[in-house]
Amino acid sequence: MTTRRTRTTAAALGMLCAGALALSACGDSDDADEAFKGQKPDDIAAKAVAATDKAPSVHLKGTSHVKGGNVVKIDIRVDDKGHCTGTMSGDGATAELLRDGGDILIKGDKKFWTNSAKASGGSGGQGAQLADKLAGKWVKAPADSADASLCDKKAFLASMDQDKSERQGLKRGDTNEVDGKDALALKKEKGGKRLTMHVATEGDPYILRTETKGSEPNDMTFSEYGKKVEVQKPADDEIVDPANLKA
Repeated sequence: MTTRRTRTTAAALGMLCAGALALSACGDSDDADEAFKGQKPDDIAAKAVAATDKAPSVHLKGTSHVKGGNVVKIDIRVDDKGHCTGTMSGDGATAELLRDGGDILIKGDKKFWTNSAKASGGSGGQGAQLADKLAGKWVKAPADSADASLCDKKAFLASMDQDKSERQGLKRGDTNEVDGKDALALKKEKGGKRLTMHVATEGDPYILRTETKGSEPNDMTFSEYGKKVEVQKPADDEIVDPANLKA
């Protein structure tokens, strides 16, 4: 049961991840801008990915349109100490996530657990039983499960940057503003998609926003770098261990 949910949740977020750092591999106009003067766009993108990876914490918020018309959304704060809190949604289902250095806890609605069972190959009856038992409860997943990668900063960012070729052949764009911070746009067109990565021009070259425009648009903002991730862990009696559930 744990394995099934693990694959389903990871796949749901993966739909966003795949679009989002295909995102993170982005860079159009050759604007003569002073930011990163003399540096190649591909090198700037590489530095941005490295800086973002090294940041102690970050707030990730994004939306991805996937095949079939489904819209996947995430809003997660995560650090490099195993702390995480946030939400994810898609296909009419929503779930809260949190981690306080150990197990990841998931609290999904009935639709979330029903979809989870179906995606794992379970029958409609099994899905209904699972949803009734778990809906609205905090459910524990092992720290070494695939689900935990949703709240593992390094694993999360690595999954978004699997295809390094995506951030090659970029072009320098304009300097604009993202959440009140100056950012250099790096752009690229590939397969009918327009990819853009916005990199901070002051301080560390953090990624501030990535976006893809095309048949399956998506976007991700990166903010609150270095901010402490506050986690309010529920009481033990509010947590369900799936290993103790009867089939």
